[in-house]
Amino acid sequence: MRSTQVVSFVLLLVVAAVGMASSLGEGAATDGFEAPANMALIPAGSFDMGDSFHEGCPDEWPVHTVTVSAFYIGRYEVTNDEMVEVLQWAYDNGRIEVSDTTLRNATGDPRKLLYLDDDQCRITWNGRTFGIKPAKGSGYPCVEVSWYGAVAFCNYRSEMEGRTPCYDLDDWSCDWSANGYRLPTDAEWEKAARGGAAGRRFPWGDTDTIQQTRANYKSSSEQSFDTSLTRGHHPDYGIGEYPYTSPVGSFAPNGYGIYDTAGNVWEWIWDFWDGHYYSVSPDVDPRGPSTGTYHVVRSGRWGYDAMSCRVSGRRHGWPGGRRRMGFRIALSAGE
Repeated sequence: MRSTQVVSFVLLLVVAAVGMASSLGEGAATDGFEAPANMALIPAGSFDMGDSFHEGCPDEWPVHTVTVSAFYIGRYEVTNDEMVEVLQWAYDNGRIEVSDTTLRNATGDPRKLLYLDDDQCRITWNGRTFGIKPAKGSGYPCVEVSWYGAVAFCNYRSEMEGRTPCYDLDDWSCDWSANGYRLPTDAEWEKAARGGAAGRRFPWGDTDTIQQTRANYKSSSEQSFDTSLTRGHHPDYGIGEYPYTSPVGSFAPNGYGIYDTAGNVWEWIWDFWDGHYYSVSPDVDPRGPSTGTYHVVRSGRWGYDAMSCRVSGRRHGWPGGRRRMGFRIALSAGE
């Protein structure tokens, strides 16, 4: 009888330990704040970063091993709905200045954050409140966002939730010790996009080919690894008015439960871009060059071919630009 009680007690301890580990893995940041349910925990670890197929651009070489600390990343690209909620808070609290054509930061360097007058922007402004256009609006990724806009969004959302903002909006520097939202680094993004699979071309781990059943991109026969049965813009989303975006989460997630890291919209990254950075990159938690003219963008988009959808694929954009640009957020996991 006593041995049965001991076994039962041990089993209870095991179940409790598993439950605690599961909780820390999925829901709880260790700084006293709950990680939002729509963020995935990316475990600490090493991976080979860069183009192992040697088919991309020179800035994807050399392949190098990088160790990344644990962090959270958005399962989805930031939607118009999320942007409207945060912008309304920012306006009501004096963080932004808004006109009919654009939106600027009001608490530091007055950079343009969002281009309201661009036809592809799905967010509206009536002089008092923000809204969303009916077509390709709610549930779709926010586009026409500058890098400054993506950074400012992270700060505004952090303030909304009582977190300490990561960014100084005077000089756009980052306090990596803060517990607020931020953009992922280039290394973080690629580790997350790979979904735990090593040496693969795309976010899925079962094949090195791509089809429009897996991602929203412009299919072409020019790449042998593009084996889609349909060509051109995606048949389901390349219709009607621009942009030809798809609702976030329209395709299967990768091994980490993250959606749309191939195609849909370009995603802003924290790092400055340097075509030779991989040759001098630190081995642990690289954050890009200290200065630069452009920032890295990742994931490809609906109007680009399969080459841009590769997990190692990198492009760069002027931080004040916004053409078809979106983003997803990250959050440090704490010590």
